[in-house]
Amino acid sequence: MSLNTPLEISLVVTGIGMAMLFLALVVLYGLMYLMTALIRDRPEAGEAEQGTGRVERGTRDEGPEPGDRKRRAAVIGVALARAEMELADVGRGSAAGPSAWQQYHRQRVLNLRVR
Repeated sequence: MSLNTPLEISLVVTGIGMAMLFLALVVLYGLMYLMTALIRDRPEAGEAEQGTGRVERGTRDEGPEPGDRKRRAAVIGVALARAEMELADVGRGSAAGPSAWQQYHRQRVLNLRVR
């Protein structure tokens, strides 16, 4: 096979490059498949004792876990902080009112919408 024209050379180089690309993708896919097959989430100690990890009907739920309690406390704290900020903004905004600069630009926007 003789490569006489630049077009033939570029087609051969492109074909080799595409073959190498697809080969690399197949290798990466195989590595990811092996990693997910070998590295799995192991059951926790409590689930290992129960066998399947299911809660039987006769057992009682012991309540939320410590991590869950911390998460709930954080959510409540954030909600309280946001409510406090909103109330503080409402109180400040009504007493002081918007500045002259804000009034000017609001009036300008309203005038643009009317036309």
